Amino acid sequence: MEAITLVRIIGTVLCVVGMILCWNIGRRNYSALARAPHVSIGLATLSAAALWKLLALLGLAAVPAAATAVANYHTFEGVHHVEGCASCHVMLPMVNDMRDAESDTLAARHFRNHWIPEDQCFHCHSDYGLSGNLEAKMTGFRHLARYTSRTYREPIVGRTSFNTQNCLKCHAGAPSFEAVVSHHTAGEFLRASEMSCLNCHGSAHPTRAARTPGSDDYDRLMERLSP
Repeated sequence: MEAITLVRIIGTVLCVVGMILCWNIGRRNYSALARAPHVSIGLATLSAAALWKLLALLGLAAVPAAATAVANYHTFEGVHHVEGCASCHVMLPMVNDMRDAESDTLAARHFRNHWIPEDQCFHCHSDYGLSGNLEAKMTGFRHLARYTSRTYREPIVGRTSFNTQNCLKCHAGAPSFEAVVSHHTAGEFLRASEMSCLNCHGSAHPTRAARTPGSDDYDRLMERLSP
């Protein structure tokens, strides 16, 4: 079983348990608890009132907090996968174009030629090192918050600048890369992200015009394609 599937199951179980506890707590007659017998739980013996106070703590605080923690973990891990991006419909144009065998965008060429074997979105959009990994996950979390709260407009526009080092971490040093004279000429500007690879190699994703609702390409880009 995949880890992400296990996390989904745990999160679902926690939500169900929390709802059951809250439902039971809400229908409990607390005035009768003082007359109820004591309850043994393992090595401890508690009054009925104390037991229900503990259950109330679980149902109203502990279980919801655990469910929130699991949901956040699911979000942070989910941004690794292309499917995580595709789950938001505003990202479908990028994912569908990447998987389109006829597309000539950079993302599609990388995907088609298996230059990045898995988690293609995350590998290109996460900077190097632990801080870059965390920053990419926090950006994905912010995107999810904007999406679920419907505080976005189409076509979406990235608020962050793309770090050219994300390209160089794979391409720099490769014989095919080093053989191009212009890569050395512009090397200083590329390393400083003062020049974009897109200047010479075309668009990474569909244009804003193509992703705008009502455009000739919009319906095609919004179709859910099989991986």
